[in-house]
Amino acid sequence: MSNELRKKLHDLAELAENTTDPQTKAIVEAIRLQTAVLNERLFAIELQVGALTKRLENTSESTTG
Repeated sequence: MSNELRKKLHDLAELAENTTDPQTKAIVEAIRLQTAVLNERLFAIELQVGALTKRLENTSESTTG
């Protein structure tokens, strides 16, 4: 998902650069910023899930070993 959002960010940046209408440009920039925030939050969640999974695997190994 993160890679897909990165591509969308790139597409939105290009769209903002190519838009001549100031209002449309502002809307596209707002969407781009919200997408960037979403991407960062998803990345943080991925890291947390990875850490939790690793901890659970270590706990499982220590109780079965």
